Amino acid sequence: MSEEFPKCPQCEVNTHVILINTAQKVGTVAGGVTGAACGYVGAEAGTIAGAAIGSVVPVIGTGIGAMAGGLAGAVAGFFAGAATGNAVGKKVDVEVIGKYRCNRCGEEFEG
Repeated sequence: MSEEFPKCPQCEVNTHVILINTAQKVGTVAGGVTGAACGYVGAEAGTIAGAAIGSVVPVIGTGIGAMAGGLAGAVAGFFAGAATGNAVGKKVDVEVIGKYRCNRCGEEFEG
């Protein structure tokens, strides 16, 4: 599905027009960092609680397991958060900000 861009007010063409995706970039980074932090904390807490309930893993194993679980949670959380932030940021760029640039003449304009 191709996106329809507005015509450049200076060139009168839309074949060289791109969306300036500032919110999409910010959303991706913010979502990734937030998702990583939440994923780490949640996975670490779950690992510690599981080890405490089971009483099978020694103390050193609990610490290593919590760190490994936290790292796995952080990675998964980063990608989930980044994808969500990217989608929300793109929606904001298109529907709220609506700034475009013509790569042919360099004109920046609102759609």
